[in-house]
Amino acid sequence: KMKAFMLAGVSSGIGKTTISMALMSAFNSVSPFKVGPDYIDPGFHEFITGNKSYNLDIFMMGEQGVKYSFYKHHKNISIVEGVMGLYDGIDNSLDNNSSAHIARFLGIPVILVLDGVGKSTSIAAQVLGYKMLDPRVNIAGVIINKVSSAKTYAIFKEAIEKYTGVKCLGFVEKNDKLNISSRHLGLLQANEVDDLREKLYVLKNQVLENIDLKEIEKIATEQTRIFNENKDEIVPPLYLSYLKDRYVGKTIAIAQDSAFSFYYNDNIEFLEYMGFKLRYFSPIKDSKIPECDAIYLGGGYPENFAEELSNNKEMIESIRENYEQGKNILAECGGFMYLSNGIEQTDGKIFKMCGLVPCVVNMTNRLDISRFGYISINNKNDSEIARGHEFHYSKLKAVLEDTRKFKAVKKDGRTWECIFNEKNLYAGYPHLHFFGSYKFIEEVF
Repeated sequence: KMKAFMLAGVSSGIGKTTISMALMSAFNSVSPFKVGPDYIDPGFHEFITGNKSYNLDIFMMGEQGVKYSFYKHHKNISIVEGVMGLYDGIDNSLDNNSSAHIARFLGIPVILVLDGVGKSTSIAAQVLGYKMLDPRVNIAGVIINKVSSAKTYAIFKEAIEKYTGVKCLGFVEKNDKLNISSRHLGLLQANEVDDLREKLYVLKNQVLENIDLKEIEKIATEQTRIFNENKDEIVPPLYLSYLKDRYVGKTIAIAQDSAFSFYYNDNIEFLEYMGFKLRYFSPIKDSKIPECDAIYLGGGYPENFAEELSNNKEMIESIRENYEQGKNILAECGGFMYLSNGIEQTDGKIFKMCGLVPCVVNMTNRLDISRFGYISINNKNDSEIARGHEFHYSKLKAVLEDTRKFKAVKKDGRTWECIFNEKNLYAGYPHLHFFGSYKFIEEVF
């Protein structure tokens, strides 16, 4: 029988990533998942488990896509890390792409993380509220973070189990050593790995010290309510299957280094499913693009390596040559910034980039909230052709020639032009999930 559970929080910043990492380190052959469009947490998951982590997002992937990815990648036990608070999603409905929505759709139990700071019996009311808001969501247990002592936990446990019927599965004591510093947010640089391994040691020895792993495994086994399938018979949804082997014999070059690291594993595997042979290259270190028919530049942190990218004139010339030769190019967010005329840093210094997209981008110190979150992408006929999200700290400073031919559409009705398209090049801020963007991918490649 399939074993699975979701670890979800009552809010952001509650410690679910830390506890997720600890739990993933405690079981063998873990298949990690992350609710939502996040690229950062899956990197931690992979570091901990040694297995690829996959995003589960109904808005971007569709229900069939979520189910396909979840079944296909299941190993011994699937551990899904939630996003934000349990019920937080696109809107205030209960079918809102939230962690609760995903857990209910997949039929997996939820272990809720909350903190014990500044409360006593009232903690039971908090748990009861989460349990009652949507009784279809199976909140099978709770873990309490930032607990001052075992005695305090005993008070919490008695209240929660007495008034809610939800089982307490353990607690984590307050410990500043468990905090993951902001410099870990992104690729794990070589000089940071030792530090993260040290934190992992602390996680395994202190977070797990007061958590009932046997009961968690029992919940994962007995309360997972999904039908079992033969993994060999799991196939992509019909709306994707017609693209199988479409590009056999073609090669796609994918940028992969410290500047470009944001890729959904399902996207990479989908490229292979469509028949592409994958080859990787580093815009920072390599001198030219490998022999290929198409190029994919994902998101990342090009602003942190702007000088190195700008100084690698051979690579810039190679990219320009491939464009002139008619190679198909897809660039998302950081990749789009790299293909622009230049990146202006917060200190005003401008680093020249590839010059294939007629604009300059300007780094800021804050998230561009006006262009943040989920978007549908419409073509010139105003038909939806893709789904994705935007998340960036830069803005367009100057558009020298507006070649944007696609429109981003928000659920609240806001729209803006979003993807530059000239000949065979498609570049813009949106991060796309190919499951919900297969029509666009077919057009690009």
